[in-house]
Amino acid sequence: MAIATYRLSGKLASFEFFNWLVMVQADGAKEIFINTENAKLKNFTPNQVAERVENILVPGVALAGLPCGFGERGGIDAIGQYLFHWFKSGRRFERLKSVKPPNTVNYTITIRDSQGRDVGRDSNKDVWLKFADHIGATVIDDYCNRPIHLHDRMALYAGSKMNFGVCNGPIHILSLTPYPVCMFVNGRSAYNSQVKWGMTPGKKYPWMLPNQHMVWKFDNFDNLLRVFDDLRL
Repeated sequence: MAIATYRLSGKLASFEFFNWLVMVQADGAKEIFINTENAKLKNFTPNQVAERVENILVPGVALAGLPCGFGERGGIDAIGQYLFHWFKSGRRFERLKSVKPPNTVNYTITIRDSQGRDVGRDSNKDVWLKFADHIGATVIDDYCNRPIHLHDRMALYAGSKMNFGVCNGPIHILSLTPYPVCMFVNGRSAYNSQVKWGMTPGKKYPWMLPNQHMVWKFDNFDNLLRVFDDLRL
């Protein structure tokens, strides 16, 4: 059985894991192992790394329908931030899917709160809450403020008519699924982050489906309402 090992000594315990996951699965991986030795600590404490392994990486493997183990097993590897060029080269991946049945809701709004790490990319929270009240959306606060299991989160996304948010890990996962998403690139910090990936401003990820959108606008109330009306949901 083909194996892929995600080594935290050289890769972050972040949502970039999902880019890596779809690429190694496309290359034949049937089982995922996570090596936590000498974990990279950029942006995170050792306790935070352990928590993210437990709450993001391990349950995340199940979204690909694969088993997960711990330790060093070698095997297939990939570099997550290369997904853009990998896909543009003609490669394709199997879309991630909710483990649980869809939890039907009108819309979801996912809040990003970096706890001071990169506030320029955080959600304009008061505006998003006002928008949520206006359209009758379910608000999913940042995990740091209100923890939610990844599988419960994905069930909400799978059952929603549209999932709104700014550039963040959970919203990015949606671009790797068949579920709807509307991602706002909300300001210079988010803009620069996407351009570093290889993105052209105003465009969307090349792997996005017709029900998946990137909006290169500030997340103010007028823009949110205008985009909502344009989507004709």
